[in-house]
Amino acid sequence: MMKYEIFKDVVENAVLDYLPPEFQNSELYLQRVKKVNGMDYDGLVVRKEDTNVCPVINLTQLYEDYKLSEDIELVTKNAADTVLLAYEEAPENEYQDVLDEGFRQNIIYEISNTKANAQRLAGCPTRQLNDLTVSYNICLSDHDGLSKTIMVNNEIAAALGMSETELFDTAEKNMSRLFEVNVTNLFDYVYGQFKARGMSDEQISDLLGGDASRLSDGYPWIVQNTSNNGATVLLNTEVFKELSDQVEGNLIIIPSSTHEVLAMDARMVPDCDDLSAFIQQTNMDVVSPSERLSNQVYMYDRKENSIEMVTRNKLDIIPQESRNISYEKNIKPEI
Repeated sequence: MMKYEIFKDVVENAVLDYLPPEFQNSELYLQRVKKVNGMDYDGLVVRKEDTNVCPVINLTQLYEDYKLSEDIELVTKNAADTVLLAYEEAPENEYQDVLDEGFRQNIIYEISNTKANAQRLAGCPTRQLNDLTVSYNICLSDHDGLSKTIMVNNEIAAALGMSETELFDTAEKNMSRLFEVNVTNLFDYVYGQFKARGMSDEQISDLLGGDASRLSDGYPWIVQNTSNNGATVLLNTEVFKELSDQVEGNLIIIPSSTHEVLAMDARMVPDCDDLSAFIQQTNMDVVSPSERLSNQVYMYDRKENSIEMVTRNKLDIIPQESRNISYEKNIKPEI
């Protein structure tokens, strides 16, 4: 079996042999790809002549495939097929499209863990939200419910003529316009899952240890918006104000994943540090590394209408798994 460094050289030198004639003048080079939550990988860029969009093949994952089959020809052919498929599916938008008249309507924000994403977000306009970082994207298209976005780096922000404050204010307006906020009681969600499996109320009550019709009051809410980064709802204090009015008090907020947060009456949490330790363990045991957001506990202050972090336990995030393909442009935004 070939060692990894030799494997990379073999694939780089052989992949064009499995591609059509129009790819023979393609530029090939290796690069280290930075991904969310720190799971970097070695990428092989195949940039076809006269194009600004090109696929990046995940050589790290490809080597894992090779170790299973030990068939270098098959793996290299699969890599070539991946390149062809990537070009078929690659976004056709050029950089100039970002500067079109309607681009401001497509600026949105995302939040991610600061420590785990420091390298990925270097060179980008950002702002801090305690242990989280707010960064910005521009939506290029939305096909079959899957958004393709360009991350706004400092180069793009300068080209747009927008400061970080302008980016945030614009994204904030667009988020409320583009994405709905959903609030679901966690018990109602669990109850619905059990009912979908054909369980009766009596069975559910026995399983949960109480009358199903009266259990929901003690459960937290799942709060999210409909974007790919649903936990950005954390930047929307209005929804938490409405929930705090229901309990007539402050709220504890758990940034449970990049997809949603949990909110509950603060009086239900006697010790936030204990809760933070539980969150950390849950992140390690249950939550996918790519979906981890924070180990910390946040609080919505009803009087101040503000959200702050109330614990400061050590953050420990394992890097995420990465996909086999990403896209890059000459200006090097991440798509």
